[in-house]
Amino acid sequence: GEAPIPPPTIPSIILENLPMFNSAFRFEERLRSLETSFYEHRQTNQEQVSRILPRVEESVNATLEAEVLTRSSYSSRTSYAVAADLSEMELKKILIEKM
Repeated sequence: GEAPIPPPTIPSIILENLPMFNSAFRFEERLRSLETSFYEHRQTNQEQVSRILPRVEESVNATLEAEVLTRSSYSSRTSYAVAADLSEMELKKILIEKM
């Protein structure tokens, strides 16, 4: 019979990005939860909503800022790793040419 086909290898860049995707999905869950509770509050008491709204906005903004900082920090680390890999490959190429 034919040999079984091995499962495809997962590129390391995908594995490195998994934590980022996970935090993004959790962020969306939190946002949905906030929207739901805000909608419920809005239905019950309009006066309280006007007092709660600025706090909700602050919370969402703080969460978004933290997410952006996390992603930009992760992005620069990834760029550095790619640059380091490229430099290593260039050095190996130079060494091979010198042989």
